[in-house]
Amino acid sequence: MGNRSLLVSAAWTVFAVLALWSTRAGISLDTDSAMRLVGVRDLLGGQGWFDTVQHRLNTPYGLPMHWSRLVDGPLALLSLVSERYALIAWPLFLLAALLSLLAHLADRLGGRRAVVAVLVLTLLCPELYATFTPGNIDHHGLQLVLMLAAAAGVVEQRPRLTAIAVAVSLGVGLETLPYVLVAVGFSLVDRDRARKFGLTLAGTSLLLLVAATADPYRMAPVCDSYSLFYAVLLAVGGLGAAATSLLPRHRLPALAVLAIALLGVAALLNPACFAGPYGGLDGRMKTLFLARINEAHPVWEFFRLSPSQTIGGYLYAAVALAFCFVLPPGRARNIVIAFSLVALAVAALQYRATPFALVFALPGLAAALAWLTEQRRFRALILVAGILLVNGVSFTLAASLVEGDKKIGRRVMAFQAQTDCGHERAMDVLKVLPPGRVAGFVDQGPAILAYTRHSAVAGPYHRDSAGILDTYEIFAGKNPRAVLDRRGIDYVMTCEAAPDWDFYRSKGGLVATLAQGKVPDWLMPVSTDGDVAVYRIKR
Repeated sequence: MGNRSLLVSAAWTVFAVLALWSTRAGISLDTDSAMRLVGVRDLLGGQGWFDTVQHRLNTPYGLPMHWSRLVDGPLALLSLVSERYALIAWPLFLLAALLSLLAHLADRLGGRRAVVAVLVLTLLCPELYATFTPGNIDHHGLQLVLMLAAAAGVVEQRPRLTAIAVAVSLGVGLETLPYVLVAVGFSLVDRDRARKFGLTLAGTSLLLLVAATADPYRMAPVCDSYSLFYAVLLAVGGLGAAATSLLPRHRLPALAVLAIALLGVAALLNPACFAGPYGGLDGRMKTLFLARINEAHPVWEFFRLSPSQTIGGYLYAAVALAFCFVLPPGRARNIVIAFSLVALAVAALQYRATPFALVFALPGLAAALAWLTEQRRFRALILVAGILLVNGVSFTLAASLVEGDKKIGRRVMAFQAQTDCGHERAMDVLKVLPPGRVAGFVDQGPAILAYTRHSAVAGPYHRDSAGILDTYEIFAGKNPRAVLDRRGIDYVMTCEAAPDWDFYRSKGGLVATLAQGKVPDWLMPVSTDGDVAVYRIKR
């Protein structure tokens, strides 16, 4: 245990030093991190713990966010030191937890050599860098840690740890539901573990409902956020699982009856949830929003946008999973394979699940490399050679050959350039203008809120259907002025590097007019240097 802690500390220190070095030029925030920072500032500014409305988004109406305060709380505490400290400390704290869990699982699977291997492999996995670099304060890092803790709880046969991890992970966000089901399945096999798991799950789910769920959702069974709907299902399911553990026999049929009963409870609470969290979404949003979320594309479509990410992420996760089958059969191996298979299947349909597939499979890959060295001489040399060959950096570098193709290279450059539209420097023009309401591209919304005093029409969140649809009407519709006047908009902001620019231009309307170098007489240019342009609306 002591040696393992030293190895984890050494690996974390290497990453932390490199991460801190990267902040010399500043800390950049992606859209979700920028939005999270705005929520933390609002909380520190006096907005209530149970009030998750973002009052400057979907201006002037506001937007009830579906995000949990479970991430805002620790960030707010860290921000009491300084905001910069919170931006740096939170992801690095999560990384320390992740490395500890990875090392623990690798140790169970393959011993000390596997611990060394998994820590080195994690440091050589570019697809995990972004999640834990300073400035990345969205909920994905916490979800990875919680689900890895759930997997460790299953391996260690610690049902209470598993129950708390899966409940809190759902409280943070519903993306972890597929892996939660895997953890639940393993936790119900043994009667004693099922009882402890069920009771802890029921208690934790109700505690989350009371202490960490926004006001409207504690008594409303909404589908896209932790609410009465999920709390009741978890509580009933947990108590039911505990009850079935008391049966001397026929537990499997009893669990089947419990599953059917839970479906009935779900239908009574909110049958619309059977269509998923986006079930009630305006049909136009599927084309204007969901279909244009890059990370939500299937892996074969995401490959067109970023071959290096796909090969260094998804393909690498598949190879890591394949190595897991090399290990001798055993309970721990089977658990790791089950989690990894489900995560890889989810990632095939939505690329953004790839980090889950990686963290579940890396301990198995490390243990397989360690086990293979046991079969030959020159063990250390073979282990080092294996790590050098089977790591994320090697896969990503190999993918760079694919991106060398000119046609693919242009797509990749365009994919990477779009992030500049939401960076702090893109907001410099707005910073010096009197506070007002801004109609910008959808992905610019969080940056407008985080870096300026202005309000924004839209952000990349499914609940902001009104803002997203109005943004489309402003930039590609036939009567943009009507929407701008209805919302009392003061400024219009565009960015030619964003994919929205070409999308809106192809539809006609305001962007098509601006692309021709023509400015409507009701707009007055404030700045049109570079990709970002800002216009003031004449009254």
